[in-house]
Amino acid sequence: MYTNEKTIITVDIDDFKKYKEETRGEYVDYVDDNVIVARNMEKLPYSNRMIRLNLFIIVACIEGKMQLNINKKDYQLQAGEAFVCLPTMIISNMLLSPQHKVSLIGFSTKFLQQTVKREKAAEKALYYLYKNPVFAKSPEEKTKESQNFNLYYQLIMDKISDPSHRYRQEILGYLFSALFHEMLAGIQKHSDETEETGIEAKRSKHIFKLFMEELTADGGIHRSVSYYADRLCYSAKYISAAIKEVSGHTPTEWINEYAIEQIKYQLKHSEKSIKEIAEMFNFPNQSFFGKYVKAHIGMSPARYRVHSDSEEQDSPQTES
Repeated sequence: MYTNEKTIITVDIDDFKKYKEETRGEYVDYVDDNVIVARNMEKLPYSNRMIRLNLFIIVACIEGKMQLNINKKDYQLQAGEAFVCLPTMIISNMLLSPQHKVSLIGFSTKFLQQTVKREKAAEKALYYLYKNPVFAKSPEEKTKESQNFNLYYQLIMDKISDPSHRYRQEILGYLFSALFHEMLAGIQKHSDETEETGIEAKRSKHIFKLFMEELTADGGIHRSVSYYADRLCYSAKYISAAIKEVSGHTPTEWINEYAIEQIKYQLKHSEKSIKEIAEMFNFPNQSFFGKYVKAHIGMSPARYRVHSDSEEQDSPQTES
């Protein structure tokens, strides 16, 4: 254990060894040169101070609630959730509910170097953990991961309580390694899903931007989603989902809104006949055009034109 000028206490595996001897194993169930297993956070060394654990720590909240600050950010854990603390992370302001139960397993940096392959996927998962020491899961994921952790934890505790077993240390080593890789696989999966969600969101925004550019350039002549889907080389279903996700409106709503604005402008400011305007916007006939306009603005094209003219005449003129 040592401190720095900012009174952050660094705790390593040796502190847990001393603490186990001092408390006669009351809170620390197992500790060797590479691994620690404990079942209480409040009574751990310097838990009421700002500490830097020189270990890789997994803490599962079995019962109750837990609140703590990791790297100047507050987190709260419910039963069935866990947090992972990488070496160099700083923990402070730890609070636990009166009725709580936690399980803690820590690994030394030496253990990690010997156990984890230096590959891109593992490094990406560890970086994700640095940004997200506690990450949200669905109830189903919580239940499954909690069951997996409890299974490994029980196997580990069984071996810890059997010091006479000839291969106890070897079995414990494999169990610790298996638990760590099980946890790492879950984090990699979550990291990949989060990354994919981010990529998909960017793609949806890009599709919406292209769609609006096509819609503006078209001027309201084409009014089918399939036309724009073909222009963008995506399926109508795909661009519909992307545009709805980004804007909150369907492509059809955008198409009709833009087309009606263009039609209203022509009816209001153009000297073209209604038939010519219908042809301009690629309607099969004037009757179909009339029904479309009435459905969207509540009156026929002719009536809208008269209504617009009367509004202009009634509006006050600006003196020159």
